[in-house]
Amino acid sequence: MKRFTLFSLIAVLFAGCIENDIPLPVIHPRITAIDAEGVSDVYINSERQEVVLTLEEQTDIENVTIRSVSFADEQTRASWDLTGTHDLSNKLSVTLSIFQDYVWTISAEQSIERYCTVEGQVGASVIDDVNRRVVMYVMDTQDKSDITVTSLKLGPKDITTYSPSMEQMKDFTEGQRVEVTAHGRTEVWMLYVEQTETVVEMKYVNAWTGVAWLKASGIAELKNGFKYRKQGETEWIDLSGDKLTIDGGAFSAAAEPLEPLTTYECYAYSGEHKTETYTFTTEQARQLVNPSFEVFSNAESDKYYSFYNPVSSIIEQQTKWWCSGNKGSTTVGESYSITNPDANEKMDGRYSARLESEWVIIKFAAGNIFVGEFVRVVGTSGGVINFGRPFEQRPRMLSLWLKYDCGIINRVDRVPDNDPVKEGDPDRCQVFIAVGDWDYRKYGGTPDCPVQINTLEPSTYFNPKSEAVIGYGSFVSNKSTDGWIKVEIPIEYVSTSRKPTHIIVSCAASMLGDYFTGSDQSTLWVDGMELHY
Repeated sequence: MKRFTLFSLIAVLFAGCIENDIPLPVIHPRITAIDAEGVSDVYINSERQEVVLTLEEQTDIENVTIRSVSFADEQTRASWDLTGTHDLSNKLSVTLSIFQDYVWTISAEQSIERYCTVEGQVGASVIDDVNRRVVMYVMDTQDKSDITVTSLKLGPKDITTYSPSMEQMKDFTEGQRVEVTAHGRTEVWMLYVEQTETVVEMKYVNAWTGVAWLKASGIAELKNGFKYRKQGETEWIDLSGDKLTIDGGAFSAAAEPLEPLTTYECYAYSGEHKTETYTFTTEQARQLVNPSFEVFSNAESDKYYSFYNPVSSIIEQQTKWWCSGNKGSTTVGESYSITNPDANEKMDGRYSARLESEWVIIKFAAGNIFVGEFVRVVGTSGGVINFGRPFEQRPRMLSLWLKYDCGIINRVDRVPDNDPVKEGDPDRCQVFIAVGDWDYRKYGGTPDCPVQINTLEPSTYFNPKSEAVIGYGSFVSNKSTDGWIKVEIPIEYVSTSRKPTHIIVSCAASMLGDYFTGSDQSTLWVDGMELHY
């Protein structure tokens, strides 16, 4: 008995000396959803470990109530309870843990519409949110001690009070000090009225291909507008009334439709006053190269087709403009070509482009075609591509013929933040167009194809909200079409003055192909692309 007890004690002591050298798995905890009161949008970025809540205008940023938080892994632990009411005027930090610790931030952004105008105002008000200052302009003949405020909103709608009220403000000789109160907190704003000798002034004329964007300033109470005509013609076309966008004494309009590569004249007027006459010339109506995919060859490889031909009679079709993932998918065999010309299904000409999503031995590959170039394969499952081709025009819409056979998602590798997609959902096709001024030195590509995407690094994925994107439009569908349909994709611009350097068009049978997620039964056909100006 003593011998048995001794052996047991030794065994216990020995076991206590054994080190556990098995490393813990590395699992990154992720927030997948946040439900909060008074929030219009939730942006989650797992790469940067951040959540940004977009608050509605009337939400108190210092008292935001988070109702619930969802995590990708139910084992996730938070360093403090995220639910409840929080002050989001500054970022919050929370440590999320499964086996290791990761610090996430939660912040809020809020946009408040602000305006202030006076009677007889010339041009638009200048509102400085940071310094809480407003400057308005009137004619030099107007008495600054007898000003009538016609509109005032410097805080959240319906819950903001002003002291003094807009009716009480009259003397702007030294400016007006206004207390703006909302949510029990008061801000002090200064309102100023300055005098000007200029009655009407043209602010800019931005000529595109089929439209010119005009902006001017005049006196708010007068009839304001623009007149334009083709150079050499005698009759002017008037832009006034409901054709104008008005902001106090500032007004703008679109002169359209215009002809490409044509010179026009225009001027702005306010009452009986008018500016000098300005001339402008519209840009060319350039189209995409090989827009119906009629030209293709085996110039790159006998394993797959490329949509250009070195012996084409059209010079711009002799070099690559469109590309696909064929170079990557066919590394395991020519039967895995995912993008091909199709003579049986077409709407414009003799061929269309057929994009087929497939399971390629060990990885999902989405059928795709895009403006740019395939650079290289990464490892056994990734790829690097460069988006874009030189292009300086500003189309307002992309139209194309499209046919889609939508499969059910049966391949799920990764999914993007803010997307609840799962196996068993319908797949989604996507066609998007973007014009921008990407600098290849910043975005990793080349001078011709400036935007580099590495499918193994989500931080490099195309971002339509990038500061370099000037115009963007997208079509997404999770339903099969009944044959061919005509799709029109409007392009929304963030600026009418910035000029692009490149264009990107991308088509995919499986929208989440970059995440290696989709259906290997999805096929998308595209044909007859046209840019509209």
